[in-house]
Amino acid sequence: MDLITLSIPVYNVEEYVKRSLLSALNQTYENIEYLIVNDKGSGNLTELVRDITAIHPRGMELHIVEHPVNIGIGASRNTAIENASGKYICFMDSDDELTPDCIEKLYEGMRKTNVDVVCGSSSYVSVANEYVEKNKEEMVLSYFNGKFPILMWNKLYKLSFLHDKHIRCIPYQTVEDNYFTFQVLLCASSYSIIPDTTYFHHVRWDSAGNGGKWGGKVFEDWTSISVDLLKLLQKSTLDSKLKIKVKKRLFKRRWGISALALKSPYNVQYYINDYLSPALLKDKDMFRSAYLFIAYLFSNMPFWFKKMCLSLHAKFVDEKQ
Repeated sequence: MDLITLSIPVYNVEEYVKRSLLSALNQTYENIEYLIVNDKGSGNLTELVRDITAIHPRGMELHIVEHPVNIGIGASRNTAIENASGKYICFMDSDDELTPDCIEKLYEGMRKTNVDVVCGSSSYVSVANEYVEKNKEEMVLSYFNGKFPILMWNKLYKLSFLHDKHIRCIPYQTVEDNYFTFQVLLCASSYSIIPDTTYFHHVRWDSAGNGGKWGGKVFEDWTSISVDLLKLLQKSTLDSKLKIKVKKRLFKRRWGISALALKSPYNVQYYINDYLSPALLKDKDMFRSAYLFIAYLFSNMPFWFKKMCLSLHAKFVDEKQ
């Protein structure tokens, strides 16, 4: 039975961590290394975790890594990868819950398919039947169509795959999942999704993602995420036709984020010029695609014009719905 590392980052979650930690400790799979990464919040989470695990039969299998200062959830995920001892690694959030057989089901899926990543179903995403994806174009485009969830949790990764491909999060980014999962799909040779529900996601209105509604820091992060995703794409070994398809979808994603910024209660409209910057489209591919060339011309327009187009498009979409 292979060792699996289950990583939980903790930061200001005193109210929720007991529920999450017990769901992790009470797994039916027997060979688990529990890796808690304390990202130095305002409370004394280390002592709280030790109190919870002191009387649990699996308490000795838990290890705590403490950051000297708060450096963000992305850095906490990186710390877990660098300190994991298992053959596989699974991430969970410290305010969510695993089903008792979560790790067992993910491991069964991994043994059955031998892919780089196995994803379970959750309260967010579910599938009717298990399926394995090996077609590179379908894998990469599943980043955009929702077939492969972007969120890092509820997946079992081969640790050797993450190390060999140098897949990590960017520290200090609030939405660490986007960059990480884009790397995974660019580098993986296959993935599978199992129909078993293995994870319960709890929405919190005080969380980094603001319970599904973005805070100002998320909009700020997307200025760098937009650049970082393009850099990953340019460095990838995808063929030129697929790269153009991905660039189109990245532009559509940035358009959607611009529309959210326009409606946001935060003063983040000025980020629209960053999301829709011509610098993100200015390369030889814009001459190979009419869509990208028109997008480039649009990106050179003044802010008021972009804002007007976004408003008209939002109105049109609302009327259709």
